[in-house]
Amino acid sequence: MMALHYIIDGYNVIYQAKRFTGKKLIDSRDGLIKFIEKYKPQGSLNNRVTVVFDGRPGIVNQRVSSLVKVIFSENESADDKIKKLVDFSKNPGLIVVVTNDRDIICYCRLLGASVKSVKEFLNVFWVHRKSASNDTGDEKVQLDSVIAKSITRQLENIWLKKK
Repeated sequence: MMALHYIIDGYNVIYQAKRFTGKKLIDSRDGLIKFIEKYKPQGSLNNRVTVVFDGRPGIVNQRVSSLVKVIFSENESADDKIKKLVDFSKNPGLIVVVTNDRDIICYCRLLGASVKSVKEFLNVFWVHRKSASNDTGDEKVQLDSVIAKSITRQLENIWLKKK
């Protein structure tokens, strides 16, 4: 299976998810990155994760992660930066954009990228919590819709000999 590239609208996720708000901005950003490192909502460790934030990085305490690439949009909006990342991608079909921003959603879908809402992306946290508190061992694993689409595309290519 080909690895997916998750591009996350950082502040959109932070402001939509109450678990990251109410702190200093740098703490909210770090909280999001720690969440991704711990719960791996992107699925496979082969999937790349890029979080895009508006503005410039802070001077101190900039968190470095081996799993998460952080990009600050500098002189453009994070929305425009995300659109460019998808636009310049060689294979937008392998990109999953995480946002609730309608403009980004429409633009990225037109280019062939998949989109996940913030709720869908963060849902892995609730699945982990539920399974940790409900240790019966007979729970069904639900396949993520983006991964399911990717698998279907790959199998179609194999079975139907598409190129």
